[in-house]
Amino acid sequence: MFQRRPDEMKDTALVLVGHGSTRHPDGAVPVLALVEDIRRRGLFAQVAAVFMKQEPPLAAAERLVDAATVVVVPVFAGKGYYTDTLIPREMGLAGPVTRRDGRRLLYTAPAGTHPRIPGLLACRAEGVANAAGMAVADSALLLIAHGSSRPGGAGDTPRAIAAAMAAMNRFAEVALVFLEQEPLAASWAGMVNRRDVVALPLLVAQGMHASQDIPPLFGLTAGEAGPVESAGHRIVLATGIGAEPDLVDVILEMAAAAMALERE
Repeated sequence: MFQRRPDEMKDTALVLVGHGSTRHPDGAVPVLALVEDIRRRGLFAQVAAVFMKQEPPLAAAERLVDAATVVVVPVFAGKGYYTDTLIPREMGLAGPVTRRDGRRLLYTAPAGTHPRIPGLLACRAEGVANAAGMAVADSALLLIAHGSSRPGGAGDTPRAIAAAMAAMNRFAEVALVFLEQEPLAASWAGMVNRRDVVALPLLVAQGMHASQDIPPLFGLTAGEAGPVESAGHRIVLATGIGAEPDLVDVILEMAAAAMALERE
């Protein structure tokens, strides 16, 4: 749990960057909830959120806060085109540290790349399995990542998470599928051998993908989690990374690390 902080945090602003959606504005709820949680802790001078696809936009970040130092944390499940190219371009970020108009902007890696994420997700997946009456050691864990249709995809972070969770030897097997690259999520039944399966989206928000694209893969509708019989398996569907209670501490640790690194 995050306990210590640099003294200058109280003179620093924190900006969380979310994906958002023009079609499903409720997708912003997890990021907005994180903002409110962090505000209540009183660690930063200001805390705000901006989004790629809904208001307030990325370009609004610097007018939403007025602190001289601003830490920008992309609340995304992994690295990819959005975090490496689009967000820095739209926000005018030149790298981990950008100095502009007397201000210092610190840009961190995506929250999903934090080393604590695999362990947090493994514990939650175990809890979902136990609640469904599944024996964890004899069940499969199916991770569902977004991926990218762009050449090369965007699977480095999900693959690293899957490998870390497999190395924990908690589940009998760990498989990884994607919504927008191979192996596609639609082929999930051929990726797992165990009858009992916990499906865990590596997504932050319960937006279109989590509510409309993933549940039908298992014969579920939006809001349903199972367990349900599907393709010869018994499936239970967990919520995405954005529902992880310790995500706040992960974000705070990333912000503190960015500030410490910049001081060196």
